Amino acid sequence: MSHSDETQAAQDEPDEGSFAEQLDYLCKNDPRGPLSNPQVVRMLEEQGLPSFSTTYMWQLRTGRADNPTKKHMDALATLFGVPQDYWSNRATAGVVNSMISRLNGFKESGASPGQLHQQLQSFTKRMNQGAAPEALVEQLETLARLNEAGVTAATLKRLQDARVTGIAMRAVGLSDEGLTAAAAMIDQVRRLEGLPPEPTSPES
Repeated sequence: MSHSDETQAAQDEPDEGSFAEQLDYLCKNDPRGPLSNPQVVRMLEEQGLPSFSTTYMWQLRTGRADNPTKKHMDALATLFGVPQDYWSNRATAGVVNSMISRLNGFKESGASPGQLHQQLQSFTKRMNQGAAPEALVEQLETLARLNEAGVTAATLKRLQDARVTGIAMRAVGLSDEGLTAAAAMIDQVRRLEGLPPEPTSPES
């Protein structure tokens, strides 16, 4: 690569911490992705969110356009399932990026991209309702340790409720039969308390 090519490549990289860099990160690391510019535009249109041209999406992602409207910023936040202050609050962005990284780690245990995106939306909703981001990250860390210990995605889904995280940690090292028995007991307690076997999704 010539010096001029290297210079051009450097210019093509979004500035650290900029809107462009954050947008590029989400496109590359969204659990449903990586997502191309045309895919993002199409998804905005399909969800009835404020959209724009593929060319403008490319300009936003590369920093050639750095003045997105609030309407478009909010639409992109909704599409990616992140808080609306993701673009302006570095602390929020750091927490959310950590969540995304951990969620993507569950793909190897069989979790689907759609499920992981819904989980990110759920965490975002809880953050908007006042849940401490650190507590949500800790919950994900717990689930990640369970995942690394060989607990299946199906069992993780049943044990991911923050109120049973302590119970979930005690499940590390159990056999498949033991995990099934533990999940069955949790289901029984939920029935005794008049709850459905599976926690209701916030989006349902």
